[in-house]
Amino acid sequence: MPEPSARVTILDYNWPGRELPVMPGDLSQWLPQGLGLGTPMIVTPYSGGPEPGFYGMDQLGSDPIRGAPTQEPGGGSLYFDDNVPVEKLRAALDIMGVYTRNVNYAVFAASAEDTEAERYLDQVRIVSKSALAHFFKADDKAQSLPEQPVPVGGYIEAFVGEQKDKWNDGYTFSRRLSGTLGGDGDWAKESLAFGFVIENTYWGVYRVWSRPWLCTK
Repeated sequence: MPEPSARVTILDYNWPGRELPVMPGDLSQWLPQGLGLGTPMIVTPYSGGPEPGFYGMDQLGSDPIRGAPTQEPGGGSLYFDDNVPVEKLRAALDIMGVYTRNVNYAVFAASAEDTEAERYLDQVRIVSKSALAHFFKADDKAQSLPEQPVPVGGYIEAFVGEQKDKWNDGYTFSRRLSGTLGGDGDWAKESLAFGFVIENTYWGVYRVWSRPWLCTK
């Protein structure tokens, strides 16, 4: 599991210490886009989600056009190399509509057991306190969480930096990544990259992960 970045507290999977309809630390589930204000809140806002509508939720989908949020101008996914300058990353997050200055959030983390099958190395979900209350019905525990020592944008940068330290060993194709995506170490070798997605723009829920990619001769 990823180490705490920039002194940010990473909560346990079992937080808040009681069973919820969906645990915010269950990173196998994905939040839908949308405000979720105009319709009764469903118990599990995942696995396809409810029908879209004004102030409702959008169904999850893989079509790039239909997958755009209906109630937000920004969102989506971003994939980037490990040598992207931090200034460009900041600009991309700003364009996507990330609340980079928010300090009222929680972090949940996971590491892949089978990197070739799961297609990631380490990942974290960043969840605003308001999202913990709205989606997961954990408002009593969410409000007692302290402010984080760095804002969301700073934490994302710290996560990227620490993952680079963890997985890169000074070589172009790190030996620590060897075989993580099925590379043979000759024709195809793994290198480090990252992924970022806005799970829900309005409520401020994000996912960032490290991942191997194959560079072939």
